[in-house]
Amino acid sequence: MKQVMRKTANYAADLAGINSALYELGGLIIMHDASGCNSTYATHDEPRWAKMHSLIFISALEEYDAILGNDDKLIEEVIEAANETQPNFIALFGSPIALAIGTDFKGIAHYIEQETKLPCFGFSTSGMASYVCGSNQAYLAFAKRFCQPVPKEHTGIGINLLGCTPLDFGYSGNVEALEAWCKDQGFTIVSNWSMGTSFEQMQKALAADVNLVLSSSAIDVAKYFAETWGIPYVVGIPMGEKQAIQLAEQIHHPLQTPKPVKAGNGKVLLIGESVCMQALRTCLQEEFGYKDVQILCPLEVQVGLSEDDVCWDQEDLIQKKMNAAKLVIADPIYQRLLENKTTHFIPLPHWGYSGRMYKEQMPVLIGPSFSNWLKDQLDF
Repeated sequence: MKQVMRKTANYAADLAGINSALYELGGLIIMHDASGCNSTYATHDEPRWAKMHSLIFISALEEYDAILGNDDKLIEEVIEAANETQPNFIALFGSPIALAIGTDFKGIAHYIEQETKLPCFGFSTSGMASYVCGSNQAYLAFAKRFCQPVPKEHTGIGINLLGCTPLDFGYSGNVEALEAWCKDQGFTIVSNWSMGTSFEQMQKALAADVNLVLSSSAIDVAKYFAETWGIPYVVGIPMGEKQAIQLAEQIHHPLQTPKPVKAGNGKVLLIGESVCMQALRTCLQEEFGYKDVQILCPLEVQVGLSEDDVCWDQEDLIQKKMNAAKLVIADPIYQRLLENKTTHFIPLPHWGYSGRMYKEQMPVLIGPSFSNWLKDQLDF
């Protein structure tokens, strides 16, 4: 029962991570769950739903079919939909109900691929893991299946932006700011994984010289590109004025070992996804002089944290840590745990946690504009 969230919330589930990663790629994406359950994803986890066409559907799993393990209905309907829509690929995965009845998505995907002659993926999801697990699965499967060597069409340094989805960056101008930063630094974006992108663009990923990992949602595919194709990767976000310059320098020299992270014991506590929180820590330390900055990451996948950082998902432990800090920066939902009136709280909304609830408060995380936003927040 320690995992029960009484005052806060869970992060978006692994199903949402797969949906978010594959949303713009022209695939037929099927969530095997009861009818109506896609509304949570559509209204809470995915800001593109009302603005951009997609082929994401729910299977409308019925009680009778679940009890009898009737997979034929799912298979027939997916094949029919694929023949009508002719997608670039098909992706199948399920909810806790599908997990409980033991649906074999990999086996079903293999059969459907034979029948339709379309690439078909069966993903292992439970609805219990967070979105970073789902996104990592989806990106890795896409890379292994569709990314092949292609001639380079750019001069200078070409980069892939890995892990750029609304779950980590919202829908508030961060993609445009990243594109502008790349242009200012003389980088060519070979592919964006995967917001403001296309199936064809992502297929060209192996033409890049360096991968920029923007969130832990894409660390698995970054490692795959490095180990299999020799493309080095750099982890970070150009958050703030100084870090925008430093990260560009890292991309020019991707094989250099980054400077060791200086953490602390939590006078300043940052709660959230590990890559974003590390970028925020660097901004606090180098632009505002904060020294004792600790990260608390509640997600299963962490990238590059210090040994002084903590990875907890239990609400009582998070609450104790927050109330012992002088300054906390986290999604606004976490403020519900704060009882110490001397602790200052700065809300930094995270779409993968609170969804659209605080979308109007989401700042642009890239470049000097974030430094200005943070300066205003720290004026207390």
